[in-house]
Amino acid sequence: MKEIINILSQVDGGLVLDAATGRGEFIHTLKQNLKSYSQIIGIDASERNVEYAEKLFPENDVEIYRMNLEDIQFEDNYFDTVTLSNSLHHLENTDKVISEIIRVLKPKGLLVVAEMYSDGEQSPAQLTHVLIHHWIASVDRLSGTYHQSTFKRAELYEMANKLPLDNIDIIDYYVPVDDPSRNCETLLRNTKDTLKRLETMPDSEELIIAGNTVLARITDVGCASASRLIITGYNQKGDK
Repeated sequence: MKEIINILSQVDGGLVLDAATGRGEFIHTLKQNLKSYSQIIGIDASERNVEYAEKLFPENDVEIYRMNLEDIQFEDNYFDTVTLSNSLHHLENTDKVISEIIRVLKPKGLLVVAEMYSDGEQSPAQLTHVLIHHWIASVDRLSGTYHQSTFKRAELYEMANKLPLDNIDIIDYYVPVDDPSRNCETLLRNTKDTLKRLETMPDSEELIIAGNTVLARITDVGCASASRLIITGYNQKGDK
């Protein structure tokens, strides 16, 4: 975690866009660790996520909007910094979203992308997180929601190297956990909530069995956040 804190602590964010903000989890990280910023705007396609995040951030320096990332309703060259955290796997048309993000990012503006990956040297508790994500992605797909499984590390490197950015930097990081058995509250709640969803869905028997297997693993192994890559670079639009 210190890796991303070190990066953000050196960034004068200016006007910041947190794309695919979800429930605003990464906005907390930005507010706590950016060297400075004038305002943070979070956008997400989910009405439920937007309503939740609006209540979470009543302060004037944060605004939340419901918006399609394939058609971002801001002018060209509008933001000094754009962030995209743990959201690549939710993008059905990644190229279009990246194109829109680059369009609204100022020349030489900073793009920060953070994304978990599924392979590499990860602890059993971290692999619990990966398995939960794979399972929830399968449930979402059954319900008709686009949701990819966790990318492999090499896949994220390949995506990063295709970004239209200068000075691309890629850093591994993870959040250390002293006691994995005490780190499961959020993942346990998400797993139980997803099982309740499955009870109302047709053709869900196999996923219900898999979900109960995940619950048993949470109890037996514990939880820790999967390893992630943080990718940073500067918009090439500023090049002559």
